[in-house]
This record gives sequence, structure tokens and C-alpha cells, in this order.
Amino acid sequence: SEQIRIQKTRRFSITMVEISTPSSSPSSSTNFAASSSYGRRRKPLWLWCVYVVFGLVCWNAAKTYQRQKELVLSTLQQTNYEESFDDESENGISYSAGAEEHVISANYGSSMYGGGIHTSRAKPKKTPTRGARMAKLQNIYPKPSDGKKDFNVVKKKKIASSNFNGFSFYVMTDTPYNDWQEKRLRSQMADLRDFLKANPTYNMKFGVHLGNTQKVSNSLCSEASFERISYLISKGPRPTLVVPGNQDWFDCPRRKESFDLFLKFYGPKFITNWHSEHYEALAIKRSKENPELFVFYVEGILFIGVHLLHAKSEEESSGTWDARMKSNMEWVAESVETYFKKFEIRGAVVMGHAARTARTRPFFSSMAKYFAGIKSREKLPVMYLHGDGLKWQVDKKFAEEVGWNSYTDVQIHQSGLADPVRIDVAPQKRGKLESLKEENKMQTVLGNGLFRIDQGQGVYSDPMDIPKMRARKA
Repeated sequence: SEQIRIQKTRRFSITMVEISTPSSSPSSSTNFAASSSYGRRRKPLWLWCVYVVFGLVCWNAAKTYQRQKELVLSTLQQTNYEESFDDESENGISYSAGAEEHVISANYGSSMYGGGIHTSRAKPKKTPTRGARMAKLQNIYPKPSDGKKDFNVVKKKKIASSNFNGFSFYVMTDTPYNDWQEKRLRSQMADLRDFLKANPTYNMKFGVHLGNTQKVSNSLCSEASFERISYLISKGPRPTLVVPGNQDWFDCPRRKESFDLFLKFYGPKFITNWHSEHYEALAIKRSKENPELFVFYVEGILFIGVHLLHAKSEEESSGTWDARMKSNMEWVAESVETYFKKFEIRGAVVMGHAARTARTRPFFSSMAKYFAGIKSREKLPVMYLHGDGLKWQVDKKFAEEVGWNSYTDVQIHQSGLADPVRIDVAPQKRGKLESLKEENKMQTVLGNGLFRIDQGQGVYSDPMDIPKMRARKA
């Protein structure tokens, strides 16, 4: 029995040893070797590539951030400079009432018609000094002549017996801004056609839209909007010229594209929507470099269209602003000097969008040099027609400041809320002006009777009640 007990004990011990000993099968050995060597295996090549690319992206992001930071700091310095420049120029200058606020565009572009805040790899340029900017804007060609070669002087005997027919033209601005103003514009064009048919003696020659043919927040400057509104304007009775306003391109999300659309729908080809006998007689000439600028001559009156905007200094760089300002100045200079030598001039009308402000004052100061102080020109009536202020206003303050008494600034009321303005030009018989008179309180006579501005019925009592308005006028 003792022997049997010892044998059982020995068997139990051997069984316990077998249970506690790891398996020595081939598959188990392989798994163990693999698990022990897994931590020492090298990372694959594609993973290293990911690490490298990630590092490059981070490095480039850091560099880009640094460049943008330098650009913003430079822009802020330039803005501070321009604001101080505006403050210095603002003393003694009056603003036209009700100046319109404009939306600052998020996309500033990079062309001449865009702004100066845009992504660039170039280092920020040094801000030009006030003296350098002023010198650039004063260096305008052609320089003002003494007027001795003007047609009015050389042909003095001839103009003493010259004859000119009277005529009229219509002016609108800052419309349409929404759907019901589009309906109002359609109604206004129909009213003008009816007026011309019933009153042919007014000899209506053309029309002018002083800019802001849309509201950016509503139209988003889409091509469809440009096409639709240009179609409505083309329903007017006579060829209509359009000068650019802020909301026609400057306030748009994509400035360059919007300006191209403006030229496409309101540029040189726009007047071909009317009969050739009407627009060919105007003999309109445009700038080759800036086709939005135009000039023409009708019955002794010189008409000049300019690209003048209301823009704050932080909305575009001083370089693009100065370039556009200089192109306007030189266009007026070239037009005045050229036409005054070729034709008898009884008066001049300059048409733009923006009112006179501290920033736009250099344009008006430059224009004054070609009239004020020149014996053959200083007494000729000159009128600047513009929109932007949204309210009717006749202003002689600038004329008083510079001693140019024959100059008048006329701000047109927003046409979506009021009738388009009709401007009559007096005839001349045997060298004598047949001066126009005011016939009612809605008319204003300027230039010793050469111009008469008729506001029609003025501001509508209920602008949205278009059918009733048409019925009342009929």
C-alpha cells in the first residue's frame, strides 16, 4: 500500500509539471517570436512621408501667418496715414447732405479697379509721403492753356451771330435697389416715352444714369442682375449713358469681374440698343484705356462723364485710388482743351457718381484750373451732376471757396423715390441766349438761364403705389 501511494504522488507531480510548462508547438514558438520582435520592426516608408509632408505644411503655415501679419501691419500704417491726410484736407470743406454709406467688400481684388488689401508674397511697399501723392495728382496733362487759342476767342466774330437749338435730356440715379423699384423704373421709362411723344418741341437728345444701378446686398452683382436692369434702362426714349457708381462694381464681392460686367452691359455698346440716328448724332468719344470715361458735344454744350466714387481710405490702397483719380483729372483736362479749341462752347456739364468730399476734392480743384481764371472760360456755366447723396441739393459752396462763380454742384434725388430729372438747355439766336425761366416751384434755373432743371412731381408720396401713380399722371 505504501508503494501504491508513492506512485500516485509521483504521477500527480508529473501532471502538474506538464500543465505549468508552456507549449513547445511550432505555431506557438512562431507567435511568440513575432510578438517579441514587433516592437523592434522599422516604420514603413509611407508613414515617414506623411510625417515629412505634415512638417512642411506646418512650416508653410507659420511662414504665411508671418507674411500676413506684416502685410496687415503695413496696411494699418497706411490707413492711419491716409486718415491723417484726409483730416488735413477736410478743414473748411462741406459735405453734400445725406452721403450714402457703402458696404466694405471682403474681396479687394488686385487690378487697377480693385483695392490694395490682397494676398501677396511681395514685401509691403513703403507708404508714399503726402507730398509725393499730392505732386503726382498735380502733375496733370495737358496743362491748362491761357484760352487764347479757344474757338470762342479765335472765331469771336463768328460766334456773335451763331445759332443753337434748344434741347433737353433726362437724368436718374441710384436706382433700382429692389424689386418694386425695378417696376418703378419700368414705369418711369414708359412715362418718358409718353412725354416725348406728347412734347416733341422739348427736343430730347439723350439720358444719363449717374451710377448705382443696383443694390449689392440684393443683387449680389450677378450677371443676370446687370442684364435685367440694363434692359429696363434701354426702354428709355433716347440713348442713355451710365457712369459707374460704388454699387456697380466697387462694393461687389468680386470687383474685377463686376467691373467687366459693367462695361459689358453699360459700356460703348449699350447705346446701340437705340436707333442709330439718335446715338450717332451724339458722336460720343471714349477713353481707350478707361472706356467708362466719355465725352460728347451737343448744341454748344460740352458733356463729360467721369468715374468718381465715394470710397473710404481703408477700402482700397492709395495707389489704385490715385490712379483712378488721375485718370479722371486727365480726361477732363484733355476733353476741355480739345473741344474748346474745336468748337464754340456755351457751357459744360460734368457727370459723375460721387459727391464732393475731402477725398474727392483734388478732382474738383484740378477741374477748376481749366476754367477759373481763364478769361475766355471763367464765365461759362459749368454744372457737376451727381448722385450718391440720395437727396436733391444745389450747392455753390465750392464755387465760393475757389472764386469760380459760374460753377454749380447739383445732387439728384434717388430716382426710385422720385421722378427722373429733366434738364432743358436754352436755344441761342444770332449770338444771343434766349434764357429759360422758372415756370413752377419744381424748376431751378442756372447759368443765367442756360440750364433749367425740372424735378417733375418730385418725391413720390407713395413710391410703391406704382399703378395709382401712373393713373394719377395720366
